[in-house]
Amino acid sequence: MAESVIGIGGIRTVLRKNGHSPSEAFNETVEELTQSLMPLVAENGMDWMYRNCSTTAQRGALDWRHRFRDAVTPLFDELYERVKTGEEARVVIEECGRADYRERLETELAEMADQEIWRAGKRLRQLRP
Repeated sequence: MAESVIGIGGIRTVLRKNGHSPSEAFNETVEELTQSLMPLVAENGMDWMYRNCSTTAQRGALDWRHRFRDAVTPLFDELYERVKTGEEARVVIEECGRADYRERLETELAEMADQEIWRAGKRLRQLRP
């Protein structure tokens, strides 16, 4: 899931920087992924999705897959190593053990929820039938 969220954040940033509205950025990232693509992938598999998406999407997947893999693999290698060595568990245990953890967590979650993309998503979900 983390890789999807990271990808969505990167795409959203590029869309907004290039003049797309918050609602359009949300629709082209989160909404499309969660409401259109993932149900189809869950039902039919990723191989089916590659064969049945638009030619533009097929070319993008085929032409850019190696560059995306090469760009994110070092981050996932680092994360995997941190999990394997227990460093991520140590951080979680340390953070969760703080007396003010709940307050700090609520602050962090509120900051995340207040991001433009999630505010746009909340408004757009209210428009669904």
